[in-house]
Amino acid sequence: MSATSHKLPTAPEIPLPEIPFNAALEAMPEACLLANPHGSIVWCNQRAEALLGYSRSELIGKAVDALLLEPVPNARAGHTGKGILSSLSYQAERTAPELAVLRKDGSAFPAEICVAPMPTEAGACMLATIRDITARKRLEQQLHEKSAALEAAHQEFHAFSHSISHDLRAPLRAIDGFAIMLKKSLGENLGKQPEHALKRIQDNVAKMSQLIEGLLDFSTLAWIALTKKPLNPAELAQKVFNELAALPEGRRVDFQIGALPACEADAALLRRVFANLLSNSLKFARDRNPAVIRVGCHAENAGHVFFVQDNGVGFDMEYSDKLFQVFQRLHSPSEFEGTGMGLAIVRRIIQRHGGRVWAEAQVDRGATFYFTLGESAYGHSP
Repeated sequence: MSATSHKLPTAPEIPLPEIPFNAALEAMPEACLLANPHGSIVWCNQRAEALLGYSRSELIGKAVDALLLEPVPNARAGHTGKGILSSLSYQAERTAPELAVLRKDGSAFPAEICVAPMPTEAGACMLATIRDITARKRLEQQLHEKSAALEAAHQEFHAFSHSISHDLRAPLRAIDGFAIMLKKSLGENLGKQPEHALKRIQDNVAKMSQLIEGLLDFSTLAWIALTKKPLNPAELAQKVFNELAALPEGRRVDFQIGALPACEADAALLRRVFANLLSNSLKFARDRNPAVIRVGCHAENAGHVFFVQDNGVGFDMEYSDKLFQVFQRLHSPSEFEGTGMGLAIVRRIIQRHGGRVWAEAQVDRGATFYFTLGESAYGHSP
């Protein structure tokens, strides 16, 4: 602000001179106070009257530091109470956050006060703007409480996971152990029907163990910290396919990766996305010879959409809303093995990256799974 040509008063009782920029200050949403070199208020806007509860005539002549509590609650280091404004005001533009300001009725509110020097013929004056941060402090408190609740839930989850891991697996191990003991004790006397029954018991124990493992894995993904870094998704997808493609003799797979843009993501989690999608493609296209699998990407609305496509058995789109739910399967276990957790895990990983995942398919004509990684994932080189 430019200095006024008028001489400001040196005592509270001298009438306030005309201030050229008072119209602009009146329009400000913050309370504005102008103090002379003696620390006395010589002008204020209407917002200051409303916020502090004083009339303009009551504020004129009042010491600006008298508006602060002593001591100042929750003040930052170095902000010790009255005198804070006068120690800051007449040297350089400063901000004194989280000071407690007094209203006329004696109540106080947290405020952020910005002060700026104003050179005049009367000397260095000060313009102070007072912003009520009650709503912000309330929000900060709510965020703190929610953060504490989240941490408590996190700890509870870890305790739950340990309990699930121990309390459910222990009886499963016992069932499996007793089945093995029974099979050994019967020896040669074991008939075909009892042998079949014991095998069914052991198979279901193994399946239940896989379901427990998958559920714990899925739950952990809600809490695990992301470690994003620039990476090459094409290279990652190729490595995953190489590990999965231990093909039976005579089976052929036509696998191709298109141009995939560099992105920023959690490498371990993105690897799991490709692992689940590519293993599904290999599984559901195992009766095709050759199985055709494509990994690619296309631009969409200034972003990128990755996809994994196959020529497998596909599925009916009428049931596509079930694809990414926990334990949901569109094919019977007798047709294709699995726990129904893979796509649920894919969705949770993609959501943690700020993206989305969906699928398109036709029965007996293959399926395509699409996913994005969020707006912040691109523009990086691995």
